[in-house]
Amino acid sequence: MLEDKSMGIANFNCTFGKKNEPMLEHFESIVLPAFQQNLVHEIKGNKFHFEKVRLVMTKGEFALAGIIVKRTKLVVKSLVKEGEGLTRTNQVIPSDPYSYFFINLKNHRMALVKNQPGSPTLNNFSSLAKYYLRTFINEHNRNVENAVDKLLAAKLNVVAIPFKGVIKEELQNIKKIEYVTLRFYPLNGDILENETIEHLREMLDEVDSNSAYTRINTPKNHDKVAELLEDTKGTVKPSIRVIYKNNSKRTLTDEAFTESMNIEIDDEEPFIENIDNMAGKLINKEEFIETSEENEGLYDKFFGVLSNLFNR
Repeated sequence: MLEDKSMGIANFNCTFGKKNEPMLEHFESIVLPAFQQNLVHEIKGNKFHFEKVRLVMTKGEFALAGIIVKRTKLVVKSLVKEGEGLTRTNQVIPSDPYSYFFINLKNHRMALVKNQPGSPTLNNFSSLAKYYLRTFINEHNRNVENAVDKLLAAKLNVVAIPFKGVIKEELQNIKKIEYVTLRFYPLNGDILENETIEHLREMLDEVDSNSAYTRINTPKNHDKVAELLEDTKGTVKPSIRVIYKNNSKRTLTDEAFTESMNIEIDDEEPFIENIDNMAGKLINKEEFIETSEENEGLYDKFFGVLSNLFNR
């Protein structure tokens, strides 16, 4: 039966080594086998793992797709019973909610679709992906003596991409921005369109640094802040400390601005059918399909490698 599921879009930015080599350079040797490991990772008392991870081709393009599962327990302390009303109880019920993930290998944009309430979040996915990559690389390198054969370390940043208008709408509800922090990380072929962000990144290149952050204090022009963050398109990790009109305070991160869109998925359909359905919905989303010339070139360069992997 078709059901509405919640979907968000993010930038899956993964580079390798000191030279920040792009993901596709190491997709066959690291990324795919790492994601296909049989591992379980505990995060805040819940156990997470990937399942059904595979290279897929949908709508004519290659993607890495799979499921992230959260193994948890629901503690039930009270129930309403017919004729008795609210009664106390003490039940522990196992529950394993999951989310679909779909990473476009042409531009490394990804979608996460939550199957149900309590399904793994983008932050859960990011933590688990880093664990899988780190574990695979460390295990390989422990068994290799020759330095030439060792795998390069991975730098992964999964950053939600804001939908147009969402940031501006959220900032209309606040009284004051205390500060905006932008954290920079190595990019995987993305081209920036905002001159301010591009200038800051050029400074990093000049001093040969991979990461940095900048802080803007008490900006008065909230619309310009919204435009700046929209222009980053997941290429920096933002956080905004705000004061609302009722004087409450909150720190907004990238996930606060990635408004969910609904997608219909049939739980009874095979996994690959649902992945294809997701791709069909995403093909018209500008935030998901936008691709830089550099990423186009990288994808073309490794298309043959991906084809061989897909046909094995």
